[in-house]
Amino acid sequence: MGNSKLSKEEKDEIMKKTKYTSGDIEQLTKDFKVAAASDKKAGFSQEEFIKFFRIRFNEWDEASMVRMFKLFDSDGNGVIDVKEFITALYMMTRAPTTDKLGFLFDLFDSDKSGYLEAGEIEKLVNIVVVCSSAMGYTTSEAIDFVYSITSIKISREEFVKSASQSDKFVRMICFYDNPCKQLLY
Repeated sequence: MGNSKLSKEEKDEIMKKTKYTSGDIEQLTKDFKVAAASDKKAGFSQEEFIKFFRIRFNEWDEASMVRMFKLFDSDGNGVIDVKEFITALYMMTRAPTTDKLGFLFDLFDSDKSGYLEAGEIEKLVNIVVVCSSAMGYTTSEAIDFVYSITSIKISREEFVKSASQSDKFVRMICFYDNPCKQLLY
């Protein structure tokens, strides 16, 4: 798409795919224009995206932020446009839990093997520790819990199924609307 304006059809499409109202989309579009104003390409470059989300995810490492950018840059043109931006915020705040967990898996499956393996699980644990402390869980609770649902290697399907059955895990990764909204937007 590559611009900061949505057609009526695009707006309708976003409303169908998300829980956003027309007013939400209008506000997010305005916010996007302000946040992306420094880029003449009418979107976030990878650097700008990382800067924007770094405020909300300041404990995430650079490699995870780059992977997040690539997941959200759905057309692969190197720029997050308004449609991709709104979709990204939806995924992080209002998407169904299983979709969020699938996104989380994809984010940490850095080698795209279809499995989270030891090093990838370690990175996930580090993020869970950060998010869980924001939710009032202890570090040991977070680490123990992550290891209780994972093994040395876990598939996307196994991860989503196991994690979605645990209210505690979902809360630890800050994927409920209320706490996450404060972190994200």
